[in-house]
Amino acid sequence: MVSEYRKSGVDLNKLKDIHREVASMISSTYKRTILGAGHYSGVIEINNMKLAIHVDGVGTKTLLAKRMKKYSNIGIDCVAMNVNDLISIGAKPLAIVDYIAIDEPSEGIISEIIQGIVSGAKEADADVVGGETAVMKDVVNGFDVSCTAMGVVDKLITGDDVRPGDVLIGLASNGVHSNGYTLIRRLLDQGKLSWEDWGEELLKPTRIYVKPVMSVLHLIKGAGHITGGSFSKLRRITKYSLDITLPEPPAIFKAIELAGVPHEEMYRVFNMGVGMILFADKTNVEEILRILNPFVPSFIVGEVGNDLGKIRITTHKSELLYV
Repeated sequence: MVSEYRKSGVDLNKLKDIHREVASMISSTYKRTILGAGHYSGVIEINNMKLAIHVDGVGTKTLLAKRMKKYSNIGIDCVAMNVNDLISIGAKPLAIVDYIAIDEPSEGIISEIIQGIVSGAKEADADVVGGETAVMKDVVNGFDVSCTAMGVVDKLITGDDVRPGDVLIGLASNGVHSNGYTLIRRLLDQGKLSWEDWGEELLKPTRIYVKPVMSVLHLIKGAGHITGGSFSKLRRITKYSLDITLPEPPAIFKAIELAGVPHEEMYRVFNMGVGMILFADKTNVEEILRILNPFVPSFIVGEVGNDLGKIRITTHKSELLYV
């Protein structure tokens, strides 16, 4: 069956094949790399210092910002998509550079985006050290924005020491964050999802998890930023089977599902109210939750199984299996 996301123009399986090919090609350059493509961030080692680097944008969420003429949240999104991936391997964000491509100079748009980037950088305790603005009328229609973030690693967490019986802790999302917007825009354009009812909700910025995750870094074994591909990205952390039970999702996800996206596909595309998952020994869970909850609502969502196998997700409606 062709998924709604694929009908919208995004084939996740094809993207995975492309990612594998790219990872194979770039691996021939590795000289200082200790963690290459395939995890949340790359890591190199120079003079006994481990530096992490990541690059990302906010996808077609920019088109919603353009439609609603609100741009600062997009800047926060851009920072969040990078720093949340840095902390997923244990890196403390240090510096950010931005890249804005725009069809014609617009001081208002650029200023708002930068204001958002600055706001996000302050939340992540990182410096914005520069960037580039390119006017490319023949290449872009509107604008696009991306960031590159660098961090330093004291404790690298890749999930290598995750074991059966370890507990999964979910950190609440701030809504849809920055993934699945090609599908969402299709629903909006078809009139199945209302701009008036959901436009502001859909522009809410991605939650930045730097402070809570760095505060418990010494107590966790792995961290997974739930973005494109949703919970399947937890495979970057462990091949053990995972039993996950998720709470009823926030209203925006129910509205998207009612607009025509199958229940199972919702959990393959969106974060469903959980933007980050931490892996920890059960003896540390109580302390982790005590530290996390003043920052962000956090709760136990599952456990690592005894075998190498599938991700099983129990929702408020049914049980789903992922390879």
